[in-house]
Amino acid sequence: MARRRGLTNLELAENPTWVIASTFMECPFCGFLSREPSIDRPSVPCPRCNRSGSARSVFPGYACVDWLKMIGDAYVRAAARSGAKQNELAEAIRPTSKRDIKASEVVAAAGDIRRFFRKPRRSETEYRKVLGVVQRDLSLGSEEQAVQVFSLLASYSNTSIDHTIVVILTASLFERLLHDLLVHQLVVRGMTDGEARKTVGKRRRREELQELFWLACGTPLQRAIGGFGVPNINEAWQSIADRRNKFLHITSRAISAEMAERAFNIAKVAFPLFAFLQNKYCVANIPCASG
Repeated sequence: MARRRGLTNLELAENPTWVIASTFMECPFCGFLSREPSIDRPSVPCPRCNRSGSARSVFPGYACVDWLKMIGDAYVRAAARSGAKQNELAEAIRPTSKRDIKASEVVAAAGDIRRFFRKPRRSETEYRKVLGVVQRDLSLGSEEQAVQVFSLLASYSNTSIDHTIVVILTASLFERLLHDLLVHQLVVRGMTDGEARKTVGKRRRREELQELFWLACGTPLQRAIGGFGVPNINEAWQSIADRRNKFLHITSRAISAEMAERAFNIAKVAFPLFAFLQNKYCVANIPCASG
């Protein structure tokens, strides 16, 4: 049997130290971000510019740290609520089954029904076929029982308000990190902090912020993110932002448990991603201190 590698998302989110372990220390001289041992001590030289003697600050700011913690807390609550709802549904269906069915089997059957309803055209033949699958997989005694169970499964949703919170906060976290990155870029290139914040603040739309990144760094943001080495992270980010906007402005059904899982997958690497971008595009080009 292959050994499982690393923590699951739930194990990570439940770990009280994971958010702080995701942060970096920022050199006050060149802006380089590092997790080198003891780098939080002012006497330890920066691994890039070799300077020491001044306190380092935590990256990112505490607002982002709090956001990531809230994302983890919501993810844990969502998992607990999903488990409770699955067990509830299984308990409701067990009396009609010939055996002790598991919650995972009930959820799989609910998934079959969701896929059936997603089809643009649903025939009577397909409906009977789905009923047969439900009857077989859940060991039901008759088609009549399958019809009764069908309505229970059709009304099941594994999405809770906490899944929605995960997606909304992840979209907000990435926007805040991008905003701070752009401000840092413009300051490094000669603007005052106030001028940089005003320039970035005028750009509300995602496309405008991406254009500003390109102007400041000479490369598209998508290409820059690709250098981080996590496949499809930019596409996932855009998809999550779009779903958040759709939820807020169009329909409350825009966010699913699957989307929340995708959101947490990128939220857990958000700090390393933006540390990578800052180190590559925002670190001040100053001479290294002599050893």
